[in-house]
Amino acid sequence: MFNRFQAPTISLMSSPVMSTVAAGVRSALVINLGWSETVVTSIYEYREVKSTRTIRAGRTLLDSLYEAIQPLLPGEHDDKKQRSITFEECEDIMCRLIWCKSSEFRSSQRQSTQLETVDEQEELEAESAQAGVPTGVAQIPITTGAQPTTIEVPFEKLAEICDDAFFDPSANRATFDDHDLPVHLLIYRHLLQLPMDVRAICMSRIMFTGGCSNILGLKQRIIDDLSAIVDKRGWEPVFGKVVDQRRSTVRLNRQSSSSSPSDGSSSPSQSGEEVEKPVKTAADTKLEWDPIGAKVARQRETSPQMKGQIRVLHSLGPWIGGSLLCQLKVPSIAIIDREIWLQQGVQGASRPTEVDLKAQQRQSMQAGGYSRGAGGHHGNWTLGTWGFL
Repeated sequence: MFNRFQAPTISLMSSPVMSTVAAGVRSALVINLGWSETVVTSIYEYREVKSTRTIRAGRTLLDSLYEAIQPLLPGEHDDKKQRSITFEECEDIMCRLIWCKSSEFRSSQRQSTQLETVDEQEELEAESAQAGVPTGVAQIPITTGAQPTTIEVPFEKLAEICDDAFFDPSANRATFDDHDLPVHLLIYRHLLQLPMDVRAICMSRIMFTGGCSNILGLKQRIIDDLSAIVDKRGWEPVFGKVVDQRRSTVRLNRQSSSSSPSDGSSSPSQSGEEVEKPVKTAADTKLEWDPIGAKVARQRETSPQMKGQIRVLHSLGPWIGGSLLCQLKVPSIAIIDREIWLQQGVQGASRPTEVDLKAQQRQSMQAGGYSRGAGGHHGNWTLGTWGFL
C-alpha cells in the first residue's frame, strides 16, 4: 500500500467498531461469521467491551460438506491420497446450495398460536410449494478428478450439514468446550456476561458480518434460537431442575403472602379500632418547580431509546465505516508511518512490553484529532497476537 498508493500513514482501526459506525449507531453486538472463527464483539459508545469466539465458522462448514459429498463419488476413496474434490469446487457448492432450516421454536410457536382449518392448511402447502421451498434433490456436477460426474444430494441433507456445523442440536450442552460453542449459545453467554445497561443496549442492535452471514436462513435461525433461550431461562446464569423448583416455591410463597393481607384487611374496621393517620415526611412534600430541570427535559430527546428487545440491524460493513471516519482524523489503535516502514519493515514494530498504555491514555486531544504530548510522533504499533520478531 505504501508503494502503490503512496499513503503517508496507515491507521489500524477496529473492524467491529467500523461496522457499528456503518450501521449508524453508537452501540451494537457485532457477530462476524468468518472463515476460521465466529467472533462476537459488544460495542458500547464506540468502545469494545467484550469479545468471544468459537471455531464454528466457514471452515467447519466446508469440512462437513466435503465429508458428506466424498462418499457419494464413484470409485475407491483413500484418505492418504489427494482430495477427490478441489477446494474451489467445494467452496462453490457451499456458496450456492447450503441453506439453514428454520428454528423448531419458531415452528412450534406458529402451531400453538394458529390453528388452521383443513382448507387453510392445503392453501399454505400450495403456497410453500409455489414459493420454491427446497424439498427435492440437487444435481451437482463434479468436474475435478479423473472422470467428471454428477451427484445427487437432497436439499434436506444440505440443511442438516449447516445445522451440525453451526448449532449441533443433537449434542448435549455439557459436551461443548469453550472454543466450539454453538453460535446461538455463544451469543447468549456473551450477553449474559455483560453489565445490565450494556446488555439492554446491545441486544437491540445485533448485526451480522462476514461471508457466512449470506447463508440462506442462518441469521433468522440464530435469532430464533437466541430468543428461545431468553424466553426459557431469562438472564439467570444458574439453571437446572433444583433452580426451577426453588423458583416455583418462591413464586407460590409470594402468591400466598399477597393473598393473606387482603383477607385480614377488614378486621380492624370490624372491631371498631381507630386507624392512625400516616405522618407526613420530607419525602411526601411536593417539590418546588425547577426551571433548569424543565429546560433540560424539553431539550432531551422525546423518542425513547430502544433497548431490552432482540432486534437485528443492517450494517454496510467495516470498509464503509472506515471511509466515513478517515477524514475526521479519529485516533486509531495504531498508526504505521511510511518512512519507518520502508526503513525497518516489520522490525519497526514495538514489543508489547515496550508500549506504555498508561502514557497513551493520559494524552489529551487537541483540535484536529492530534494528541498533546506526543512530540510529533505517532503511537507505537505492535504485531498484536503474533508477538514480535
